[in-house]
Formats: sequence, C-alpha cells, structure tokens
Amino acid sequence: MTYDEAVHFMWREEITDWGTYDYVPNHTYVTKGTDLVGYVPRNTGILQVFNAPKKSWGVARRKFRKLNRKEIKAHIDMLNSSK
Repeated sequence: MTYDEAVHFMWREEITDWGTYDYVPNHTYVTKGTDLVGYVPRNTGILQVFNAPKKSWGVARRKFRKLNRKEIKAHIDMLNSSK
C-alpha cells in the first residue's frame, strides 16, 4: 500500500485499558467507513490487509486515537523499508 492509498483510510490505534486482562494486545486498525480493511499487529509493524473487508467489526467498548498523516507516513515508510 502506498502513502497516497493509505491516507484514504482511517488508521486507529487502540488505546483500550483492558484492566486485569493485560494479555489482550492493542493493535492499529485500518478502516474504511465501518468496514475493517486491515490491521497492524502490535510490535510487528507489518500491515495485514484482508482479501475482503470485515463487516462484523465494531468499536464498541474500545478506545482509539486516530493517527495523523505524519504517523501514517511513518507506518508506510517502515513497511516499504522492510521489503
């Protein structure tokens, strides 16, 4: 995915505090409207894009912060440098 393509999606970093369930990882999610297009697993930096968008994904009971263009560019640059 190029930077020009990436900025057309919403990138959300999950910041949910899971309390005693601290083993639940928070990832960065890539969405288009209400559909989940892909995600970046925590500590990997590798974008996983689904063949078809996931329609059953929801944000209920979770907290997120939206990544700005500079942060998205850093993700894309890291992905391209690892290839």
